[in-house]
Parts: sequence; structure tokens; C-alpha cells
Amino acid sequence: MKNTISSTERLLEQCKNGDERARFAVYKQYVNAMYNSAFRIVGNQFDAEDVVQDAFVKAFKKINTLKELKAFSSWLKQIVVNESISLIRKQKRLLIAVESPGELPDLEEPEEELDFPMAKVMAAVMELPEGARVVFTLRVIEDYKFNDIAQITGQTVNNCKVQFHRSKKLLNSKLKNTLYAE
Repeated sequence: MKNTISSTERLLEQCKNGDERARFAVYKQYVNAMYNSAFRIVGNQFDAEDVVQDAFVKAFKKINTLKELKAFSSWLKQIVVNESISLIRKQKRLLIAVESPGELPDLEEPEEELDFPMAKVMAAVMELPEGARVVFTLRVIEDYKFNDIAQITGQTVNNCKVQFHRSKKLLNSKLKNTLYAE
């Protein structure tokens, strides 16, 4: 394990020096985990891919500000979460500007079916209202504390707790109906 950490730290040092091969190696090492985090927050493949690309660009531009190379993974994930929330806010402003409901984009269907019951759970999470989905994802899947979620989303801690409670109720209801219907 120590060799893995030190090789990653060596790659990150090379990234600080502008080594493109090292950046690509770091990208390959972290891209899947960061994509999964972004996808769970933004809710679709294309936006998640954009978020991840933007996050890596920001991370590599600001890598010299990172004091502890061991913290790179959590620092990068924080950038991904912030970029995801930022994208959701931008999209919300765009949707407000759209006057006709007929101009709203259709929601995507998942490309492939996962094994039950995880597929049902993830599908139900993705169907949650945006605020509840973001708070639920950050709390349960990304393991953030309510204080951190409030800071990231710009909501109060109490509002985050309400959103989380709402998401649990909706998921419970949705999954109960789905499981008993089959």
C-alpha cells in the first residue's frame, strides 16, 4: 500500500511540474470514481462527463496550491462536487428563462440496466426531485456531514435535513411500491 501512495505522490509531484503523461496517469487513476460522484449529483451522463473534465482542468491548474499530496483524492472530489452543484445552479437559471414548458429537455433513460435491487434503488434516487437527490447523494453516498452539505449547496443545515428526510420518505414509498408490484 505504501508503494501505491508514494507512486501516486510522485505522479502528483510530476503534475505540479507540468508533466502531461503524469497528468494523464492521474486522470486515468481517478476518472471513474469522480465520474460516479458527478453522475449521482447531476443525474445524467453528459453533464457528469462535462463536470469531470472541468474538475480535472481546475485541479491541474491549481495543483500547486495543494499542500498535502495525500489529500489529492478528497480535494479532487470536493472540486467535482462543487462543479456539479454549480452546473445544477446554472441549469436552474436557464430553466427559469425558458418560458414554454414544451421547450424543456426530456430526462434521459439509463443506458444499461443494473442488477436488481441496486438498479431499482439507483433509478429511484435519480427520480428524486433535484434538491432531495443532491442532499441524499451527498449524505448517503458521498458521506458528507449536514454542515458540509449546507455549505456546498448554500442551504441551511435544517433545510438539508428536511431535504434528506423528504428523500428518504420518497425513496421508501417508491421502492415499497416497486418491490411489491413485481
